[in-house]
Amino acid sequence: MAKAPNISLPQGVRDILPEEAQKIGFVERTVLSVFEGYGFKRIITPLLEYVDVLSLGTGEWLRERVLKFVDPTTGRIMAIRPDITPQIARVVATRMRDCPLPLKLCYNENVLRYQDPTSAKSKELLQIGAEYITEEPSPEVDAEMIVMAVEALRSIGLEDFRIDIGDVGFVRAILRGLELDEHEKVLLKDVIAKKDTSGLEELLKGFGDRISREERDILFTLTSLYGEEEIIERAMSFSRNRATEEVVENMHIVLEILKKRGVKGFITVDLGEVRGFDYYTGMIFEGFASGIGKPILSGGRYDTLIERFGYRCASTGFAFDVENIVSALNTHT
Repeated sequence: MAKAPNISLPQGVRDILPEEAQKIGFVERTVLSVFEGYGFKRIITPLLEYVDVLSLGTGEWLRERVLKFVDPTTGRIMAIRPDITPQIARVVATRMRDCPLPLKLCYNENVLRYQDPTSAKSKELLQIGAEYITEEPSPEVDAEMIVMAVEALRSIGLEDFRIDIGDVGFVRAILRGLELDEHEKVLLKDVIAKKDTSGLEELLKGFGDRISREERDILFTLTSLYGEEEIIERAMSFSRNRATEEVVENMHIVLEILKKRGVKGFITVDLGEVRGFDYYTGMIFEGFASGIGKPILSGGRYDTLIERFGYRCASTGFAFDVENIVSALNTHT
């Protein structure tokens, strides 16, 4: 008797059946319609890229998760895209270089990322995202992206969600002023990210008198700079250099715009946030819906990204995780 074939899918990918596919289609149409209303135009990028080109725009975290293989025609190493943003950076720096700024581009694509076999995360992600490219960064542009994200989520029927906003420049400026080597700063960044005060205490003991009492107090404060608008005032009270002051001033302007646009009730401030520390250059934000422990959106400012492809300009953007949004909708219906 012939052995039955092993009919299965690779780990991390799945079939999406009609009922869920219909919900995904609704989310895609609604979100893209909101983007279009803000003047964003859709772009479609290829599934495959050469690794050496793609690597120009990916941080170390993403580079480690790229699925690679050899192009049998050229012998060059190719990859399945793990992120759309570096592809858009390449397109803007090459094929759209002569287009006048600002550029507003959006997409509705899937990406593939290698995950640890023990992880329950999917390899394949469905994303809807937007990228805003300008000559220079501005808090007005940062605020517009957050407002658009809120409007898109509300348009699909979500109301019980929060968007955490922070700025990697704040923690970066504080760490830059410490008399520590780069490895020690990475260790500090990691415990701050976890808001681990006991771990921070142990780490600082090992640094001895290289960290002053004032610097210790500032580092501990970073683990609690999470909350409402008053966080801005607390941050300003211990800012010790122009770099941190500029971050706080920019955040204050963004919050004032969000208040005027009527979306501040969806916003939480976290100035100790360091997600994407090596990738982003300024404001970052991440969205969560009640009942869902995974982000439904993430994004931020990455002003040096397109320059890696040879074109200096500022950029900010975000992407929705479509399947997590559908899970959130299912939870609230």
